[in-house]
Amino acid sequence: MATPIPPNRARFTLGELATATGGRLFAADPETAVTGVTTDSRTAEAGGLFVALWVPPGGPLEMTRDGHEFVAAAREQGAFPMVATGRSVTGPRLEVADTLRALGDLARHFVARQTQGHPVPALAIGGAAGKTTTKTLAAAAVTALCGPTLATPGSLNNLLGVPLTLLCLGREHRTMVIECGTSSPGEIPRLGEIVRPEVALVLNVDLEHSERLGDLAAIADEEAALFAAARRAVVTSTEEPELLARLPRSGGQEALLFGAGAPADVRLARRETLPDGTARVVLEIAARLRARRADRRLEIVTPLLGPTAAVDLAAAVAGTAALRDRPLDQEELVAVARALGAVPAVPGRLAPRRFGEVLVLDDSYNANPRSVRAALAAAREAAAARNGRLLVALGDMLELGDAAATAHAEIVQEAAAGAALFAGAGPLTTAAARAAGLATDCLLADDAAELAEALVARSAPGDVVLVKGSRGMRMERLVAAFERAGEDPG
Repeated sequence: MATPIPPNRARFTLGELATATGGRLFAADPETAVTGVTTDSRTAEAGGLFVALWVPPGGPLEMTRDGHEFVAAAREQGAFPMVATGRSVTGPRLEVADTLRALGDLARHFVARQTQGHPVPALAIGGAAGKTTTKTLAAAAVTALCGPTLATPGSLNNLLGVPLTLLCLGREHRTMVIECGTSSPGEIPRLGEIVRPEVALVLNVDLEHSERLGDLAAIADEEAALFAAARRAVVTSTEEPELLARLPRSGGQEALLFGAGAPADVRLARRETLPDGTARVVLEIAARLRARRADRRLEIVTPLLGPTAAVDLAAAVAGTAALRDRPLDQEELVAVARALGAVPAVPGRLAPRRFGEVLVLDDSYNANPRSVRAALAAAREAAAARNGRLLVALGDMLELGDAAATAHAEIVQEAAAGAALFAGAGPLTTAAARAAGLATDCLLADDAAELAEALVARSAPGDVVLVKGSRGMRMERLVAAFERAGEDPG
């Protein structure tokens, strides 16, 4: 399910590269041009740039190999290498202090060069949960209003994925929607420096990557750092006190709010799950965001289920309105509603899969306490709309540090409540289930694959099955088991 790194055709002279990164050229003509930047020697091309990445253990990227080991292979392909100083690389090269940081500097320079005399405003999206869904929704809405949009592919939201996405900016693009994620302190401020967005949207704060990021207050500081990067506007939720308290008080950015609360500029007025497995969401748009004769209410029929998806829709509309920077007329609002309704569920993120008469909600991409609760709410609504049973398959939530045991104890009991069957995978989940006295009433295993056949066997027509867990648990194997057992027509 990993998203491939997008290829780019970004073109630079070697002298331009040195200036942009603060590096030093060796045995190379500054006027020589390179086209295409890669960090993978297998995709290095003649006349391209190969960036030899290496981040020590504990850094912002998890790396098993040092990119400097592949400089020779990249050179055999005809690529020019950018390397870190002191790594004993000889021959023609560009040396920089830190190749990961230099990649970000290069992407920032490239965007500034590409947009000179041709502004391409950027919407940056961060938060603990819902980033990818909101990014996908916002990109659809922005495209409907503004035209071709450069958007983050999949979840390439870190210090590698964001620069390589920005290097794909073309003259045809009119806007950018860039997802920004974090697993270590300082990543969001750095991504803000690289993207320099007109609008920063931060969805929420919750326990995520707590082993590195720390407690909730520290996580809020990290996520809210995206606000400081915004040139024009900041957007967040009425239901997020940690983020509301961290909105900029100086700097001149306009603040827009979304959510169910009365102060919201884009307010979630109503939503319902329909019997056909879709949802109807009604949003109220504040007067300052719409033209005088435009309708106050915006109705969207969407395949995205649950209360969190409805909030993501509101967030996407708020971010789009902030990026547009003028009131939306009725025709534009209709175009936004149509574009949002056409967005399918993101694979692995509460994506409905029908296998015979069983509806499987595939939310296997990742998990933290907030996203599990959101998935449970959506799954319960879907089961109620179908008048069917709810089966919950939950894998461990990883990287929660000292909060792991408590978080799993709470989530397992919430997941099992009201479920016809609870299936747990992983040591943290199974331990919590046994401690709660659930061991005799559920399926438990250390590995998701061990649950697959038993879970399929216990399902029945009309059931809704939620599959959820952190990426490392590979819970998608349960979805594959249902796929093997019954055809998926859609």
